[in-house]
Amino acid sequence: MKQGHFTIKPSAHKLARRAFSANNAGLILLYAVGFAVANWAARPWAGAGFFSLWYPPAGLRFAVLWSRGARLTPWLVLIEIIADIVVGTISLTHGSALQEITGAARPGLSYGTAMGLVRHLSRGRSGTLGLPPMIFGMVAIAAPALNAILVIPFEAWLPAESDRYRSGVDAAISLTGLAVGDLLGILVLAPPLLWLSTIARLKHPLPWRWPSLRPVLEDGLVMSGCLGLTIALWRAGLGAQTTPSLLAGAWIGLRHGRTAAWFAILSQTLVFLPYSAGALDDPLRLELHLGIASSVLVTWLAGSFSDAQQKAQAALDRRNRMLYQAQRLKTLRAMSVAVIHEISQPLSTLAIEAAHLRSATLGLGHDIAESAALVNRKAVALSDMVRRLRRFGGREVDEPSALPVAMLIQSACQIVSFEVRDQSKNLHCGPISPDLVVHAQEIELTQALVNLLRNALAAGQGQVVSLLACAHGEAVRIIVNNPTSLVTATREGTGMGIGLAIARTIVEAHGGQLLREDKSNSVRFVISLPLFKGPARLEGGAR
Repeated sequence: MKQGHFTIKPSAHKLARRAFSANNAGLILLYAVGFAVANWAARPWAGAGFFSLWYPPAGLRFAVLWSRGARLTPWLVLIEIIADIVVGTISLTHGSALQEITGAARPGLSYGTAMGLVRHLSRGRSGTLGLPPMIFGMVAIAAPALNAILVIPFEAWLPAESDRYRSGVDAAISLTGLAVGDLLGILVLAPPLLWLSTIARLKHPLPWRWPSLRPVLEDGLVMSGCLGLTIALWRAGLGAQTTPSLLAGAWIGLRHGRTAAWFAILSQTLVFLPYSAGALDDPLRLELHLGIASSVLVTWLAGSFSDAQQKAQAALDRRNRMLYQAQRLKTLRAMSVAVIHEISQPLSTLAIEAAHLRSATLGLGHDIAESAALVNRKAVALSDMVRRLRRFGGREVDEPSALPVAMLIQSACQIVSFEVRDQSKNLHCGPISPDLVVHAQEIELTQALVNLLRNALAAGQGQVVSLLACAHGEAVRIIVNNPTSLVTATREGTGMGIGLAIARTIVEAHGGQLLREDKSNSVRFVISLPLFKGPARLEGGAR
């Protein structure tokens, strides 16, 4: 919450209440029912030493934490423990109640921790692994792995009579089965749940488009052929082999992304899971599910890599367009410098002669004297503007330098002042602290601000357009506030055109952002630039 220029951070108990809001309360209640049902549905794939080699509750837990944040982890842990007590999985009267409660709490804590760590480590990374598709895949692997790794530390502090992982089936088999079941549950169930959650939160339904027939036929043919090969190998007495499905899934994921990869995963699980739920002994079932997990994992990572590559290519294309616009701006600046150089001398002569004409006509008629004075004023204003533009285009400011924000705003306001006066517009510039300094190329950044002001003034409809600047952490925010909506101007083509595109290109080339903030009765464009901490050097004195 903001008041003035100060930011008030909510306290810990307010954050806790926010985490358990009314919307989250309904979600948690629905989660409790879904967890109990999914837990019951996982029992056919149980075995000695592991609860289930196909564990749908893991996908449900992952989807909720991914969409709503790791702050819900304590509530999900509590709900899972209560659900296990209600259905009888945990018996409070049994001597191992502490071990059972600890075991029920561990997965949720592991998932929340893994998700927070991976997102923290990937924050700010610009490579392929830092893109959202790959982050999801890495968390989908890290969460089950961390859950399995933490079993032994959790068991180590329990009372000595706890022998769940100290006798019977070998601990390695139990932990492998645990990780495999969670991984399959996440990659099969979490993606469709997250898609449904995204669609439910949209204010307007997404337009439905039928997929192209060619990629669907291609993927269907590849998967059908590989599953047919799997069935042929099984009938030949070689068992259920998952390698053909792995190759098909990798091909489909790399060709058509995560959506196609998930349908490939679904077809694989629909073939293998009913078979593995049958009369198989535990070693064969575990071996089969290891193969299924490998196939599913490769398929999903291939699809994630394909989508990440597309996002990276789109970002590269966008950067190339920005560089192209920047090069055009540089060329235009060079042309303007040449034009200004050519007209500066005639304008200076004209200004001198206009001043002489004004002094020579003082004793003549009123009309002649007034006309001469008007010519003199226009010549002086034009000459002053050319000198300012010449200073902008000079060699000293071709390179970025320390630029006080107050000077930047003053220059932009002077450039649009004629338009404000001639068109009866209203422009208000608030007081600007002299300590706000950015490292920028003055002429380009001034042009970006002028473009935003002209858009706002064109759509202002007589309202007051305000221009403010303030510090925001390690950045400077320059705010152009228009009290009326810019939708009309956008539709009519009077604003938000090439001027906005150039402004965004200039701001992003300076390492900043141009943001639009829509409110009920106003539209704000915010230029956010890194705050320059070095000493500001004012050349030519204050303006």
